[in-house]
Amino acid sequence: MAEPVELRIESHAGTWRLLRDGREVHSFGHVERATHEAVRLAHELIHTGEPATVAVQAADGRLIAIDLTEPERSREAGGDEQAAITPDRGPSG
Repeated sequence: MAEPVELRIESHAGTWRLLRDGREVHSFGHVERATHEAVRLAHELIHTGEPATVAVQAADGRLIAIDLTEPERSREAGGDEQAAITPDRGPSG
């Protein structure tokens, strides 16, 4: 099996850089946009048969892996997978 494409998001000089196998692909003003793009790219790669991973670099330097499970596909397979990130609904009431 081929080595997975590594998509990593790192903070650099006030921006968030999206790296693919160590080379910069794009920079973003917000980590959320960088993460969204990395996950989108990873799913695109996975759907074409190429393995991929996504990780975000935390302030302390450690890498946090992003779960790439697609909730819709998991439910189709009989699982009960929930989305890893849910939107903030703000205060209720």
